Amino acid sequence: MHKYELMYITRPELDEEKLNGTREKVQGHITQNKGEVIEQEHFGKRRLAYLVNDLREGVYTVATFHGDTDTVNELDRQLKLNDDVIRHMIINIDDKPEKKS
Repeated sequence: MHKYELMYITRPELDEEKLNGTREKVQGHITQNKGEVIEQEHFGKRRLAYLVNDLREGVYTVATFHGDTDTVNELDRQLKLNDDVIRHMIINIDDKPEKKS
């Protein structure tokens, strides 16, 4: 299993209940696909660098998790289908040995 970081931005008008529901869905997608959520951080509402779907703000959440390729592919697919998520990015953050000169 590899270590990944997921950053996603949700619509700013979501109430706390709907926002928590979206976060639980994301965690559920990870665990249902043989992944394991390590940590989840909530950064709150922030101004976006540019308009996304005519929105100037979004609610940022970052999750760190272990998973495999199937976990990431299914999570990516589910996030694309979720209308409350306006942007997302998944990156592999495995510890890699540093090159020495």
